[in-house]
Amino acid sequence: MMGDGHAPLGRFVAPVAAMITLLAACAPSSTPSVSTTRDRTSAEQQAAPRGTLKLAWLREPDVLSPKFMGGSGGPEYEWLFTSTLTYRDIPGSRYPMLALEIPTQANGGWVINPDGTMVTTYRLRPNAKWHDGTPITAHDYVFAYEVYTDKEVTVQKPNPEPLMERVEAQDDHTLVIRWKEPYVNANILGYEELVPLPRQVHEAKYRTNKANFTNGEEWTTSYVSSGPFRIEQWTPGASLLARAHMGHALGPPKIDAIDIRFIPDPNAQVANLLSGEVDMINSPGVRAHEAVLARDHWAATGEGYVRAWSIRSAYIEWQYRDVPNWQRALADVRFRQALLHAIDRDGLTEAINLGFAPVAHAFIGPTDALFSEVDRVIAKYPYDSNRAAGLLAELGWRRADVGGPLTNDAGQPLDMELMTTPNQAQEGTIIVDNWKSAGVNSSLFVVPQARVREGELRSNFSGAGTNGRAIGAANWVWTAEELPTVENRWNGSNRGSFFDAEADQAHD
Repeated sequence: MMGDGHAPLGRFVAPVAAMITLLAACAPSSTPSVSTTRDRTSAEQQAAPRGTLKLAWLREPDVLSPKFMGGSGGPEYEWLFTSTLTYRDIPGSRYPMLALEIPTQANGGWVINPDGTMVTTYRLRPNAKWHDGTPITAHDYVFAYEVYTDKEVTVQKPNPEPLMERVEAQDDHTLVIRWKEPYVNANILGYEELVPLPRQVHEAKYRTNKANFTNGEEWTTSYVSSGPFRIEQWTPGASLLARAHMGHALGPPKIDAIDIRFIPDPNAQVANLLSGEVDMINSPGVRAHEAVLARDHWAATGEGYVRAWSIRSAYIEWQYRDVPNWQRALADVRFRQALLHAIDRDGLTEAINLGFAPVAHAFIGPTDALFSEVDRVIAKYPYDSNRAAGLLAELGWRRADVGGPLTNDAGQPLDMELMTTPNQAQEGTIIVDNWKSAGVNSSLFVVPQARVREGELRSNFSGAGTNGRAIGAANWVWTAEELPTVENRWNGSNRGSFFDAEADQAHD
C-alpha cells in the first residue's frame, strides 16, 4: 500500500460492507451459488433443472454485458448471464470455468519472457455453448479483444485488454494471449476481464455500425451470452425471467428458472420476502438494518436465514482536482488525516453494519490469504479528536471558543461538503456529524436517486464523497486510466482524480 502522503481514499475509513443474503426456507435447499459452483459429476450434470427461485433486486440494469455495464449490483447479473475463463470464490481461491484448467508455468500455459512480456494459453471447454446453442470458441475471444480495444467503442470496464499485445485463436478451443508487460492476473482472467462476445450476434453490427454498437436489444431483452441462465422474458421496470442454460460450460444449473423482481426500496424488498412473494434478497438491495428485521422475525420460526460475507468496501474519496468551490486544504495530507481521525469508525460500523462486518483499513477482504500481512503494516487512523485538532492547528485552523467552529486567521470557517448517494445517506450523516463535532463547517449533499449514475455530477464534488465497491484487484480504480474526463464522458471510476505514477506502476 502507498505511504501517508499518497492516501487516495483516506485509508478506507468506512466499514467493510457485508454482502448480505436473506433466503427464505421455502426456497430450494439445493440452490447453488453461481460464483462458488465446482465442476459437477457426470450424474449431476445430467440432472434436469427444477423449481423457480424468486429474487428481489434493487436495480434494473441498462445492459447485461459486464464490459458495458455501470452502477452497483453488476456482479449479480454477470454471474447469472455471463461466464468467464475463471472465477473466484468468497475466500479468494480461483477455479476454471470456461477454461479447462488454469494456465501455470508448470503446465506450460504461462510463459514469462526475460523482457517482461508474457504468453498465456487457455484451453477452452469443448462442450460450452452460447445461449443460442452455438459453440463458444477461441475466435469469440479474438473478436471481443478487437471490440474492447477499439477507440470508437465506449467500454465501461476497459481493463486489462490494453495490456495485451494481441489475442489469437490457435484453434477453436485454444486461446493464446500475448502480453505487452507483466500482469499478475494474466492466468486467472475472470470478472469483467476479456469477457467473450458471440460473433454470430454482434460482428455484423460491429463492422457496419460502431456508433450504435452498444445500443440495442441484443444487450438487453435478446441478450445472448455464456452464463448458467439465459433471458426468457424481460418486462421493463417490473421483472426479468431467466431460464436454465442447458449448454453451460459446467453443466446446467440445478434451478430451472430465476424470477427477478425489480424492487428499488429495501423495506419493500423485506416485506415481499417475509410475505413469501420472493424467496431471496441480497446486496446491494438489503442493508444491515433490513437484514436485522428479517433475522429477528425468523429467530423463533426458522422460516429463513441471513448470511453475510465481507467482500465489499465502503469508503471516502477526496477531491484532488480544482473543481468549483474546491476545499483547497485537501491538498495537504495532514488535513485528510485530521478528517479521518475525527471519524468514529467503530461507532459508524456498529450503526451501519450492526455486527455483520468490521471496520476496513485497506482494500482487502478479511478472508484474503494476505489480509494479516497487510493489516500488520497498513497505516491506520483511529478515532482521536485530540490528534485531529492538533493536525488542523498545524494548518492554521483553530477554535476561538471551546466547542466553537474552526476558523483560520482571517476568521473564515472551515467548509467541507460530503457528497453521498441515497444508499449511503446514513453513513454520510454520521460522518458529517463527526466532522461538525470537530469544529468543521460540514454539510451533506445527497445525490437525487434519478441522478446517481450521472458521472459528471458524481465526479465534481467539492470536498469528499462516499462510495463503495467489491474488493479485488480488478476493482482497484484509483489509477490514471480511471480518471473521469470529458473525453470518456465522465465514466472513470476514480472520481476524486487521485493520481500517483508509482501507484499506477505498482498496480500494473
